[in-house]
Amino acid sequence: MRYTLVKAGVDIDSFHACEDLQATRDAVVALVRKHTDWHFASLVIGKPKLNPAIRDQAAFYPKFASMVLRFVFKGRIRPDTSQVLIHTDTLPVGKQRAAVEASIKKAAHADLGGVPFCTFHHARASNAWLQVADYCSWAVYRRWEKKDDRTYLQLWPFLAKTELNITDRGDGMVYY
Repeated sequence: MRYTLVKAGVDIDSFHACEDLQATRDAVVALVRKHTDWHFASLVIGKPKLNPAIRDQAAFYPKFASMVLRFVFKGRIRPDTSQVLIHTDTLPVGKQRAAVEASIKKAAHADLGGVPFCTFHHARASNAWLQVADYCSWAVYRRWEKKDDRTYLQLWPFLAKTELNITDRGDGMVYY
């Protein structure tokens, strides 16, 4: 699809929902919907309701990344799975990278029941499914933040379970 768009004069190196034109988003979603053997999971985190103690990126991403991974791993790994490949977009350098990598590995060790795994942190352009994950995340964001559920409703059949709003379970305080 990317090469078709490039031939038509669209300068695109990868798909990124928030940057793509609506026509491109429509085409990507239509193509993704043709594939039926996949699902996605999502957490909703209202940052203003997030306790400042866990708002620091070194704490934030590991805590919530491990929650969504745990959901994906538990009960969704097929019995004949010989290896799990975990892909993320490129991670920043420093404390946040180390914290995210550690949380991914901890969740995988705890929830994969001994199934070997590898982690990869490459630019989203290198993996079509990272671009699909971006579109799914964007659709959930648009639904919750902008009250625009157009793309969300198109991708909803692939949502493994209704997204969990983590901060609705907190102390109810709005910090900013």
